[in-house]
Amino acid sequence: MSIQTHIKDNQESLCHLLQELVKIPTVNPPGENYTEMVALLEAKCKTLGMKTEVVKVPKRRAAQVISNSTSHPRLNLIARWDVGAKKTVHFNAHYDVVPIAGEWRFGDPFSGKIEGDWLYGRGADDMKDSIAALLFAIQTIQKTGLKPTFNIECSFTCDEETGGQLGAGYIVQKGLVKADYVVNCEGGTEMNIGNGHNGVLWLEIEVQGKAAHASQTDKGINAFEKTAELVSALQRIKRDLKSTHRAFTLPDGTERFPTMNIGGTFHGTEGDKVNTVPAHLTFSIDRRITPNEKLELAELEIREAILGACDYFENLKAEVKTILRIEPCLTDPESVLAQRFADAVRTIRYNQPKFRSTTGFTDLHYFVNTGLPGIGYGPRGEGGHAINERVYIPDLVRTSAIYAIFMTRAEL
Repeated sequence: MSIQTHIKDNQESLCHLLQELVKIPTVNPPGENYTEMVALLEAKCKTLGMKTEVVKVPKRRAAQVISNSTSHPRLNLIARWDVGAKKTVHFNAHYDVVPIAGEWRFGDPFSGKIEGDWLYGRGADDMKDSIAALLFAIQTIQKTGLKPTFNIECSFTCDEETGGQLGAGYIVQKGLVKADYVVNCEGGTEMNIGNGHNGVLWLEIEVQGKAAHASQTDKGINAFEKTAELVSALQRIKRDLKSTHRAFTLPDGTERFPTMNIGGTFHGTEGDKVNTVPAHLTFSIDRRITPNEKLELAELEIREAILGACDYFENLKAEVKTILRIEPCLTDPESVLAQRFADAVRTIRYNQPKFRSTTGFTDLHYFVNTGLPGIGYGPRGEGGHAINERVYIPDLVRTSAIYAIFMTRAEL
């Protein structure tokens, strides 16, 4: 029986596996049910005969990144299938999901409900579908009596949704990745193979005013109005990001521009009222860094603009706090890894795939920025980070087959 036939015939089992994963609400922040998820994944990997290692981040290290390290431990799982090959490929997927908002079609966002060709639930697209596809690919290889052409090393990591420092970043930093290549199981889908991603800079800006009664506004400094002045000044940077000299050219010849989102989050203080002059206002900046940019220069540009605005506008005082820095990454689409993975995609999808870096960020940079050749690829879904998140089951099946074909045919 062929790989494609086996996975298609056992589609129900593949979906059941994904439902098991979706039903564990690994919401981050704060980082819920990580222990339960890692225990389940370890049991699945042991069933496949893989050697496993649970990597718990020490509380002292975790406390440098998060405030709840005592109540919410950070755990990662590494699983290995050594077939005695010369080369090893590392497959990475994160198991944490973003928080829930809005009213979901089937009520429970973690139901894993199936309707037609779609499986619904938080994490069904981002990215527990990839975990299910990966594990089922390994199971299929074993069931069909085939053998990988390389050793398989997998990591299932935490905290990607908040930067990945304690997940993929931690296992790379500790030297626990023993591989020659890496496949990050997201960042590309269908006919697009991910060969990198944008970087990101998250800043939190606190504008300081002076409280006063609304009937005596001249005795206060309105932090909201001062924020409006600052945001107006930042629009110059935002407009310039669309300039021709900022463009990054993708392998297919299309252009991508850096972006800046102002005010994704914003808030005042608990003491704010209609009849008060607001004394503080905090807002965020999300700056996406294209691979042709330097993160430190993008940050410097924003900080200098804020300093300049504070010098220009009377009584404007602002403090800048960096929340997250992730470097962009870009990999070679002509590498042997990229080309052999493209062969697997072409085998299943009957067309020549393209290479494209993603506008979002993934954990790929932790691996490739240390020298590992890498690509990104996973199933097609919809609604990631939104309501009614779902994965297209036929594509879940195809992606699992692509992983298995790559594992059994790629000569690296």
